Amino acid sequence: MTTRDSDEGSTARRQPTSSENPPQLQKSNFWTTGKGVLTIIGIAVAATAIVIAFIVSTLDRDNEFGQPAVYSDQPTDSVCELGRVALEGSIGDTPDAEWVEHRGAWLPISETYGPGEYQTDGEFSCFEHSPRGMLFAASAYTGQLTNPSYWEETPDVFAGEYAEQHRAEAEELFTTVFSEADTALGGFRLVSYDGDTAQIDMAVTSFDGSETSRTSVLLDMIWADGDWYIDATESELAISLTPLPDLIGYQNWSA
Repeated sequence: MTTRDSDEGSTARRQPTSSENPPQLQKSNFWTTGKGVLTIIGIAVAATAIVIAFIVSTLDRDNEFGQPAVYSDQPTDSVCELGRVALEGSIGDTPDAEWVEHRGAWLPISETYGPGEYQTDGEFSCFEHSPRGMLFAASAYTGQLTNPSYWEETPDVFAGEYAEQHRAEAEELFTTVFSEADTALGGFRLVSYDGDTAQIDMAVTSFDGSETSRTSVLLDMIWADGDWYIDATESELAISLTPLPDLIGYQNWSA
């Protein structure tokens, strides 16, 4: 028998039908299953919780807005015996203030923080020895300096060896920058405070016809002779002016 005869005599193998051997199903994607969707939701919830926790922890930490000042038990050393003494801390929440018009400028006053000696035709003086007292002093000095058209003479707001020099430099600087515009306080940013010295950034808005501009007035402050002044212990003027695009980062502080 030949090989061909043997092949013809054997039974031909039948191929299975598709119903008997269905095509292999495509492997499913885990993320499209019910468990996958629940996993995605769980991840999203966890991520949201982390973000919220981060924001809350950030708000709890001290920043430029900071926490209220820490008052000591020592008696006040204010020239008019105003308030108490806080040698550390910051301003915290924006303090309440009454705003009064003084020689063309709207300035804040407070029975608690100063000025303790204020008369409509006089000078602002005597502030609490605290971050908030320093804020009210810096506000009064900034408001007066940025309205030079209303000066009778350059405000006497400097203390230190170079006070006369600084007064002359401030007159030239502020009359050059602000003489053609009406100005108003818009906000503040406490930079540093150690009880004896401080640095504060006052935001000023200027109105010149249809034009509005903003300026950062950065002041170095010093506690001297029972009151807050602009620091004139060094020869360099302790004031710097910088244009501002907006008031982002400042605490609102306006009439």
